[in-house]
Amino acid sequence: MLPQVDFVIIIPSYNETLALPSLLRELAKHLTAAQCVIVMDDSRESISDSICLECTAIMNQAECNFIFVSSEKKSGRGAAIRRGMKMALELYPSAKYTIECDADGSHRVEDILKLMRSENTADLLIGSRYLDGSQILGWPASRRVFSLCLNIIIPKIFHVPVHDITNGLRRYTVEASRRILENPQINSGFIYLSEQAIIVKRSGLSISEIPITFIDRTLGKSTVTWREIYKSVIGIVQLLSIKSSMK
Repeated sequence: MLPQVDFVIIIPSYNETLALPSLLRELAKHLTAAQCVIVMDDSRESISDSICLECTAIMNQAECNFIFVSSEKKSGRGAAIRRGMKMALELYPSAKYTIECDADGSHRVEDILKLMRSENTADLLIGSRYLDGSQILGWPASRRVFSLCLNIIIPKIFHVPVHDITNGLRRYTVEASRRILENPQINSGFIYLSEQAIIVKRSGLSISEIPITFIDRTLGKSTVTWREIYKSVIGIVQLLSIKSSMK
């Protein structure tokens, strides 16, 4: 019989040999048997096996539940999150919330815990980089400008009242997760974060934000390339073309 779990934390990962173990080592200190961490890893088999061994060794010392899932192919952040959401709903139907965060250390453990412990009851609660009290540390000017432009344009086009629609630190209610999974996935990369928020808004569910500190990765190499940024622009166009069909 599976343990009673209130929160499921989903972490999509790709070749995070350095940052992911470091994140789990710190996060595990603060979790109990009422939480579960699911890592959805898209690294190729040899790398994934190595990451799994190290992460499992770390999490074996923790009170919380831990699941490591390897797909052995790069499917994109959005697809990894969807698989994690499905697993969370199937394995832990009594869980109140699902949290997603990045594996690269850009989301601080204290901010992950801040979302988990927040009394804000919104169906989608976003850890925002663009509120009073928020900070962005270590990002080059080009990334800041691109991110800020996306976070002005996308909410305006799709009428989603948020300041940060592209950040990957967020918390979902069960209903929000179900509504997201009811809709076919359009984008695979980080622009899927916007797609999720648009679905939540169009479903009549509530969205809110809290300030966080976002830190550019210090371990490993960023997976957000210019190709990924180009794909995100194409993804916005695709969302525009089918937005009326979203449930």
